[in-house]
Amino acid sequence: MTAAFAYDALQYPALIFPQMHPSRLAAIGRLHGLASASPIQCRLLEVGCGDGLQLLSLALAYPQAQFVGVDMSQTAIARGEAMRQQLGLTNLQLHAADVCQWECGATPFDYIVAHGFFSWVPASVQDTLLALCQRMLTANGIAYISYNALPGCHLRRMMWDMLQQHTSSINEPLQKIALAREFLTWLQASVTTKTPYADVVRHEAQDLLEKTESAVFYHDDLAELNLPYSITDFAARAHTHGLGFLAEAEYHDSSGASLPDHTAASLAQLAAGDVIRREQYLDYLKGRRFRQTLLCRQEVAIVRPAQADAVLQMQATGHLYEDAAFADTDIGKAHPGLRRFCASGGAALTTPNTLVASALTAIGNAFPCALSVDTLLQQHLATTQGGGNLHEDQHENLQEIRGTLCKALLIAFEYGLLTLHIDAPAFANSPSEYPCLNPLSRVQLENGQDMLTSLRPSMVRLDSQLGLELVKLLNGKRDRIALLQALVERMQAFPVVGADGKESIQTSAWWQDHLAGQLESGLQLACKMALLDA
Repeated sequence: MTAAFAYDALQYPALIFPQMHPSRLAAIGRLHGLASASPIQCRLLEVGCGDGLQLLSLALAYPQAQFVGVDMSQTAIARGEAMRQQLGLTNLQLHAADVCQWECGATPFDYIVAHGFFSWVPASVQDTLLALCQRMLTANGIAYISYNALPGCHLRRMMWDMLQQHTSSINEPLQKIALAREFLTWLQASVTTKTPYADVVRHEAQDLLEKTESAVFYHDDLAELNLPYSITDFAARAHTHGLGFLAEAEYHDSSGASLPDHTAASLAQLAAGDVIRREQYLDYLKGRRFRQTLLCRQEVAIVRPAQADAVLQMQATGHLYEDAAFADTDIGKAHPGLRRFCASGGAALTTPNTLVASALTAIGNAFPCALSVDTLLQQHLATTQGGGNLHEDQHENLQEIRGTLCKALLIAFEYGLLTLHIDAPAFANSPSEYPCLNPLSRVQLENGQDMLTSLRPSMVRLDSQLGLELVKLLNGKRDRIALLQALVERMQAFPVVGADGKESIQTSAWWQDHLAGQLESGLQLACKMALLDA
């Protein structure tokens, strides 16, 4: 079955990948000395765009920028084109074409991105993509290419080999998935020996059975092609096309923050100043399975390490909080001024500095909205220095304060505590008098979807009928009174499960009383999910 036919036969789920957003790519580029384009007026090409969901969200957020997507799947592009027309977007073009034969024009791109593409196409197509990046990137352009990585993928590759053999006689997608899952269930239960091999097989089988959605399982793990690469080999391939390694899109993946001091020191010795060697040995330590590598033109002078001063012109966002229990720990008691901040993903950072602590607190409180680093600095100066207009003898102190903040936020970025942006997308940070759902989410609701695209962007699943009915009403024309009345009318049609487990239809008065105290919290939650227009 050809790749084009496979993706037409079974739809790959449309998803958003925040890590390849141009506001984040631009920030990484500028940290390393590139004059990366702001997403506000950039040109971006996505290869293997599916139905273009990521591009649709970008085109809405940045109406002055230009976006282009290409994919072999006729059905996926048709879905995306229908949404593009519904939204009236003129700054997005979607093409159903083979990238090896497609003519992209003569105007270069500031960003070229390809997610979930490289490892699932033949080497000749991979070379076409790399050549396209070399030919069509602007002087300070950035390419994002994700791929399955070694050594970690040796484990999943073992499962892929087994599944290929077991399902080789079946072509129909749903039958192939069923047969593969049946085999994995048997394998998991039948490998009973207590050996490292058995432990790995059981873990991999369980992971595929429990965590992988069927369409993703089919296209990723049952694909005819699945080619993993080490960072060493990938960088060498890129080099032959005039491209150089910039960084990883998930910037903290390259951090050694979690390594013991002696391991970090020996890693530095092994790397001997070579960034690719360091990345490779770090992959050996972490067993990395997937990379999201950023490339730029080979002739660009990449600044290493990252420039902390560049952070001042950026914005920061992070789902982080202060660890209130830290003060009662042995370390907290020994150092009363030390404060610990944690992110939802497990990253943590301690600081004794009040400026850094107040900045991290503000960033966490503002999430998911991005805060200007310069604004954070000016707010601190206004409260501690009497404002930003300092006397000449205070300039040295200002430089020290600025440097402290920028270095701390760069470390927090490297740790994965927050993300840095250039011109992050805008959305409501509090519900207005007439709350309005973003246009893309409205189109998705009209098309019967319950997975909506936020303006961060990210994917949001509405898992309650009440939440679904509320967002459907957010058309920018209803105030709180009208929203509550309309929501009551809608919810009357749905049965309520009582304490006895029985369903019953409730009266308008019951729903009025039940929803009166929930409406505002529901609107606040929609803001926290970045679903509402600014």
